[in-house]
Amino acid sequence: MAQHATPPLLHDRDVRIYLGGRTVTELGSRITREGLPLVAVLAAGASAQDLGVMAALGYVVALLAAPLAGVLADRSRRRPLMISADISRAALLFSIPAAAMLGLLHFWQILLVFGLVTGISVLFDIADQAFLPGFVGRRRLEQANAALQAASAVGETCGPALMGALIQTLGGALAIGVDALSYLASALSLGLLRRKEPAQAVRGDEGGTLREAWDGARALLRHPLLRPLALSLAMQSLGGGFFDALYEFFALRTLHLSPIAIGALITVGGIGSLLAAPLAPRIARRLGAGPAVAVATALYALWTLLVPAAPAVPLLGFLFLLAAQLFGDASSTIVSFGEAVLRQSSTPSSWLGRVTGSVRLMSNVLGALGAGLAAVLSRGLGARGVLWLGCVFLLGAVAFLLAAPVRRQALPPAPDAAHFPG
Repeated sequence: MAQHATPPLLHDRDVRIYLGGRTVTELGSRITREGLPLVAVLAAGASAQDLGVMAALGYVVALLAAPLAGVLADRSRRRPLMISADISRAALLFSIPAAAMLGLLHFWQILLVFGLVTGISVLFDIADQAFLPGFVGRRRLEQANAALQAASAVGETCGPALMGALIQTLGGALAIGVDALSYLASALSLGLLRRKEPAQAVRGDEGGTLREAWDGARALLRHPLLRPLALSLAMQSLGGGFFDALYEFFALRTLHLSPIAIGALITVGGIGSLLAAPLAPRIARRLGAGPAVAVATALYALWTLLVPAAPAVPLLGFLFLLAAQLFGDASSTIVSFGEAVLRQSSTPSSWLGRVTGSVRLMSNVLGALGAGLAAVLSRGLGARGVLWLGCVFLLGAVAFLLAAPVRRQALPPAPDAAHFPG
C-alpha cells in the first residue's frame, strides 16, 4: 500500500505561528549578541579588556549551562520552559534601557545581563530542539529543520544590520529595549499554539542533575551513529574557535579590509545559509542523510581554506573571503540540518534534552579551547598560520563521518531503545 504524502509544513496553522516566533527570536538573538558589547562601549565606557572578560564569560556560561539545560528540558514540559526563558530574557534586557534612563547603567550590569541571557538562551535552544519532534511529528522533521535553518539564516543576514540601524537611530540602550520586545513576541507565539505537548516529554528526577547529565553524555558516546556525529561537530568547533578568535583581526590587519567590508562579508554568509536551507532536504534525499552530512562537512572545510589563502591585496582578499562566506556558510547550514535530523530521529523524546545538552557541551568546550589556543599560537605563527591550523582541524572533522553508521545511513533512523535504557 502506498504511503500518504506528508502534508506541507506551512499548511499547519500552529507550525506557521511557531516558525514566525522562531524567526523573531533569531533576529533578537543576533541583536543581543552584537548589540550588548557595543552598548557596553558606547553607554558604559567599557574597555577592550572589559570586552575580553565579556567574551570569556559567554564561553563559561555556555559550558556550564548546556548539560544542566539538557536535564531540565527532559524533566519538564518544553513549551512552558521556552516561554519562561523568553520572558526572562526580555525582563533582563529591559533592565538596560531602564537603568540608562535613570543614569544608573554600569558595565557590571551589562556583564551580568549578558551572562544570564547567554545561559537562558542555551536552555531555550536545547528545549526547542527537544520540543520539535513531538510538535511537528518525526515524519516532518526534515521540513521543520530546513525551515528553522532558514529562520537562522534570516537572523544572521538581517540581525546585525538591524542592530546597527537601531543603535544609530535610538541609541544603544533603547535599541536593547527593542530587542527585548522580540523575546516577548516569541513567548506570545508559543503561547498561541493550540497543539498540546506530548505527555511523555515530562520526566522526574532520576538520580540528581549531575547523574542525569552524565547519563546523557554516556548514551551519546555509546550510540554508533550519534557518537561520530558529535565528535565531528566537536572537531569543527575546535577549528572554528581559531576563526572566532582571529577572523576579524586577520581581515582588518592582514588583508586591510574595512569594517564595512567585514560586515558585508557576514551578511553574504547569511545569504548563503538562506539559499542552502531549502536545498538541504533535497540533498539529504538525493545523497542519503548521513552521506549528505559527510559531503557538506568536507565542502565546508575546503571552502574555509580560502580564508588563510587570501592574498594581502584588499580586493582579491575580499573576494576570497566572499567565496568562503557564501559557500562555506551554505555548506555549514546543510551540516547543521542533517545533524539535527539524525540526532532527533535517533533519540527518544525523553532523552533529547540530555543528548542535545551533551552535544552542546562538547562543542563549547572545544570551541573555547580553539579560541584559547589561537590566542597563544598567534604570537609564533601569526594570524594566517593559526587560521591554516584551524583548517586542519576542520578537515579532520570529516574523518569521524567516514564511520560505517554515518556513511551508510540513507534515511533518518527510528529511536533504538537498546541505546537508551529506561
